[in-house]
Amino acid sequence: MEHVINAIVTRAVDYKDSDRILTLYSLEKGKISAGIKGVKKASAKLKFASEPFCFSEYVLAEKAGRYTVIGASHLDSFYNLRLDMLKYYSASVVLETINSLVVEGEADASLFTLVVETAKKLNYENGELLTLASYLISLIGVLGYKIEEFDCSSCGETIEGRVFFNPQTAEFCCLSCRENGFMEITAETYGALKTLTENPSATEITKSALIKLTRFLFFYLNLKTDVTLKSANSLLQYLQNL
Repeated sequence: MEHVINAIVTRAVDYKDSDRILTLYSLEKGKISAGIKGVKKASAKLKFASEPFCFSEYVLAEKAGRYTVIGASHLDSFYNLRLDMLKYYSASVVLETINSLVVEGEADASLFTLVVETAKKLNYENGELLTLASYLISLIGVLGYKIEEFDCSSCGETIEGRVFFNPQTAEFCCLSCRENGFMEITAETYGALKTLTENPSATEITKSALIKLTRFLFFYLNLKTDVTLKSANSLLQYLQNL
């Protein structure tokens, strides 16, 4: 049986002498694994289709529940992601979230669109940290951990000055209402998160605030999923050395 899917390669692992095992995130089938033969040979016609970030229409042969790539039509390689370290690390975070947090075989058209559109923005536009932060906020919502309320969870007032966050309930509170177990976050982090959550198309956020927000989102995602993203650590280290 053959299947045609639109998919992006989120991981490629060498197998045997010249083959690879791909993790594909697709519109039609969600995340799946598929073998692809002979692609490590210099003359391989499907070599392009076995590279991470490759976005193609894949033709799969299915046998005994296993998939093998037998054809591919190139849609986009997102080549610029390989030329800029900030773009590369940011895009690697996107791919790793799919590899680590998405259940295999569950299609989600909105999440697929989010991944592809994020890859396009990272590849073709500037503002990488803004794009990544927006992606992480959307992903957290898809996973069921959306942060929605920004007024103080105790007194209901708008928070001004120092901000405290309850990691267990994903609620914020002011200085007067803080309790044991609440962690303080910077006003910059809070303001950037509130702005992007309420207005995903916002652009006027400082680089400093975006770095702090990205670090906070990685922390929150790890807290809720117990998954540590290696690419997140690489990105934060890179940003620290800028």
